[in-house]
Amino acid sequence: MSSGIIANPYNDLLAQRHDLARKAVRFALSTLCDPATGEPQPITRTQIRQQLRTIQINAATAGDNIIIPALAGVKLIYELVLWNSTAQTLIWQQGFTGSQPIQLFRLSGFPALTGFSLGFNGSFEQPHWEIDNGQALVLVLANPTQVDGFIRYRVQNGTA
Repeated sequence: MSSGIIANPYNDLLAQRHDLARKAVRFALSTLCDPATGEPQPITRTQIRQQLRTIQINAATAGDNIIIPALAGVKLIYELVLWNSTAQTLIWQQGFTGSQPIQLFRLSGFPALTGFSLGFNGSFEQPHWEIDNGQALVLVLANPTQVDGFIRYRVQNGTA
């Protein structure tokens, strides 16, 4: 005699996938593999710190200013320090203005002689921004005036 419940194969599949995901060992920051087995190896905080790069911000052109070029790999932004000399609107975006950019942050009417900081939050697992593979980090200036500072970042699963 039937109990009236119809078996749903999708529920079984979801339960299996959920069980596998729960058992999976995850290395969120791993970029290294064991040459013999191909298994991921955890990366230490010291190794991550050694991968950090610092790039100076020296933007003075109205419109798009490339801060981090379109490198291979995901760019993880951990720290940003900015100094603006003239009141204007500053826009941080992924990609160039004419190619449907992703706006990350907009400082409308940012005052003259003012600084801005996104400090390192102590976690390499939670960057402030992630810039996609092959995309540039662009600072758009409203006026052709000087903006200075620096960005600390690393490239994950990429080169250069």
